[in-house]
Amino acid sequence: FGSGDIPMPQDLYNSIKGAGRDMLHVPLCLGAIGIFHSIPAAEVGTDGLKLSPCILAKIFSGQVTTWDDAAIKADNPNLAVPANTRIQVGRRTLGSSSTGGLTGYLTAKCSADWTMVGTGAPMGSSGDITWPTSPAVTTFTAVYGSPGMQDHIAKNKYAIGYLDAGHGHMRSFQEAKLKNEDGLWLTSKTSMATVDANGNNGVAAAGKAAVDASIIPASAKADWSAVNLYSKAGPSTWPIVLISYLYLNNNWTSMSADEAGLLKAFVDYVVTPTQGQSMLKEFSFDPIPTAMNQWTGIYANITKPATVTAFTFETATEAWTGQGLDVISTQRSDYNKWKLEEVSVALVSVTSRLVGLESSLNDYGIVPLHGSGTTNPKTMFAKTMKNMQHEARVPMLLTYRSVGSGTGMVEFVGDAASGFKSYNHFGSGDIPMDKAKYDIMAAKGEKMVHLPFCMGPIGIFHHVPGALLTMDACLLAKIFSGLITTWDHADIKAQNPSLTVPVGQPIKVGHRTLGSSSTGGLAGYLAKTCPASWSFGDCSLCPWPKTAGFTAVQGTPGMQAYIKDTSFSIGYLDAGQGHDFNLREVSIPNKNGKFRTSFQSMALGGVAQAGAEAVTTGTFPTDASADWSAVNVYNMPGDPTWPIVLVSYLYVKKDQTATNPKTAAALKAFILRILNNHVGVVEEFGFTAPPTSVKTQTLAAAATIVYPTGMTSFVEEDETNPIGGMATNVISSKRIAFDDYQRDIMAAQILTLQATVSGLTGNGGITTQVHGSGTTNPKNWFAKAMRFMEDRSRMPMVLTYRAVGSGTGQQ
Repeated sequence: FGSGDIPMPQDLYNSIKGAGRDMLHVPLCLGAIGIFHSIPAAEVGTDGLKLSPCILAKIFSGQVTTWDDAAIKADNPNLAVPANTRIQVGRRTLGSSSTGGLTGYLTAKCSADWTMVGTGAPMGSSGDITWPTSPAVTTFTAVYGSPGMQDHIAKNKYAIGYLDAGHGHMRSFQEAKLKNEDGLWLTSKTSMATVDANGNNGVAAAGKAAVDASIIPASAKADWSAVNLYSKAGPSTWPIVLISYLYLNNNWTSMSADEAGLLKAFVDYVVTPTQGQSMLKEFSFDPIPTAMNQWTGIYANITKPATVTAFTFETATEAWTGQGLDVISTQRSDYNKWKLEEVSVALVSVTSRLVGLESSLNDYGIVPLHGSGTTNPKTMFAKTMKNMQHEARVPMLLTYRSVGSGTGMVEFVGDAASGFKSYNHFGSGDIPMDKAKYDIMAAKGEKMVHLPFCMGPIGIFHHVPGALLTMDACLLAKIFSGLITTWDHADIKAQNPSLTVPVGQPIKVGHRTLGSSSTGGLAGYLAKTCPASWSFGDCSLCPWPKTAGFTAVQGTPGMQAYIKDTSFSIGYLDAGQGHDFNLREVSIPNKNGKFRTSFQSMALGGVAQAGAEAVTTGTFPTDASADWSAVNVYNMPGDPTWPIVLVSYLYVKKDQTATNPKTAAALKAFILRILNNHVGVVEEFGFTAPPTSVKTQTLAAAATIVYPTGMTSFVEEDETNPIGGMATNVISSKRIAFDDYQRDIMAAQILTLQATVSGLTGNGGITTQVHGSGTTNPKNWFAKAMRFMEDRSRMPMVLTYRAVGSGTGQQ
């Protein structure tokens, strides 16, 4: 037998007849086809999305391509989508009954508009039509099967597609309202839940209407290709209803007695109201109306073998009889069936326990928030998140992966595998979102906002023993591009006449791997100030020379270690990370020609000055959701200004309406804590807070983020609020965790130890060291002499000798 949700097409039916065969249509069940979409609920409005047959025809034929098209807005005046938002159409590949249902409905209801864009040719009604492929129609995506259509709608914002209604309902997709023959707008879910005076829901009512109107052929052997249940009358009747069929041969004489008997038993079972038909609701289908169930008469007219085995069903124990070869017994079981029942029981138990767990969490649940991006603010974020977790009444799980600005961008934008859905709830970077990634989001109808939250200088650090270096931008460009490779080069000596280094001493350049905001800061500065000597452009992942003088390092810790441990090296770091390691810094000029280190400039307010100049000069766009890829604050004017300043941004989706409301509330609270520099975390971790002009503009941008309807925002309790402070949405500074207390004690103890160390250092120092290496012969003599000195000296000292041989000692 065959099976389908549409009748046998006329051409195939005719080919069967032409071969001298008769086929039979045996109706099995009824099902609805629904139209589902992924427009954010806040943009659709409370009335839902209404789509007439002719509008659907224009959408699925490529004639209407944007959600704000006047034809759509006519039935949906409250639809508030961004201008020119493209409709992301999903359409099935291969033959599909759901495609047949949709195309049949559009042909029946609006054939004038169901025509190919560009040619005007009729699109037709079958399960496998030719879809638009014009270059102008770029929003059609071929999907495979119902799972593919579900993924398309779930993973693409502003998508539309068609599904067996039950599949869409199980995924909780938003459904478009269609207008039925009685002029009422309704969804398939509403239709299926509404029962008429005859006891039929909106799907079964379509079947009854077809029977009453004699649409169903009297003979199962007839051509049924024109049979459909589209747009039948009735106040709750759904307009796109399909009949599922078994396709049978009328001649069974080639079958054995057992084959014929088993096929009859199967059909008997699935069409019997108390057996197979009673199972349909579990799978979101409807039984066929009694008048449509003609199996008994159909079977009587089938040409059968001389004998047909009469299989029977044993539903209650029948001794002896139940062991017959032709008995299908409900008393039989197998391990798989038993195991599935055990799994089902366990699932019910787990579900019950989960409900109890959710209840034990004050009916609130764990609140997750996960970000990723630049490494620089990782400790600032960590402290803010930890404080929020400690101070909230509800359980929070807040995390941040410090993986670099480039990776943070990639995970924020998403990829094809995720349907360009974010892998994080927010991203962070020390450079704006690059244009290519911003354009990907724009093409998908996504908007993001840039929220500057701190500023930090990038410093140039070196390990040239005893040297105080000064370099202008062009000299730096030549060194970092590999044009100058030795420390005694004439250009370096010209700017540092007192520099003394070995002849031909190679410069050892450290550079970051992967995408790095500090790389972007250095490259952007050099591209802006000396493009003639810097050929790499404004890059965060630069094409560094593949020579022995260049070494790739992993992250900020890798750069710190490389400069510290490698003599005659040079590299670049977030300035605070270099200062923490007491690395030597290169003095460079600002736009006003003042040579300073970042340490000196910061003391003069030079970093904040760069931000203030960015607002004054209009460098920061007033629209936070615009393309910021060209924004930088390199070489801004001002006497104290530092020339390589990075602005750290939060990357946040402007539309949060589809975010879990609890996560969205946590995101909002986190954003406000960071932007308001809660408890001075910006300065605590060596950054500079944006000046007031930048902060004001950023808070206004944060206020444009659209959160889920009905979201309960977290509020802060700084002053004691009796009763109100115990609400589930309160983050209270009055709560404290033991590890916070212990950390404060440890910090005080460390300060005491530092004072003690300082005193010891002042009394001769504990870091006086002498280390030697060479021939093995005198090792014991040297060891005794060194121990003698260590034991008898008032000054703390460390003396060591490595016995490694004369040659190694010389090297």
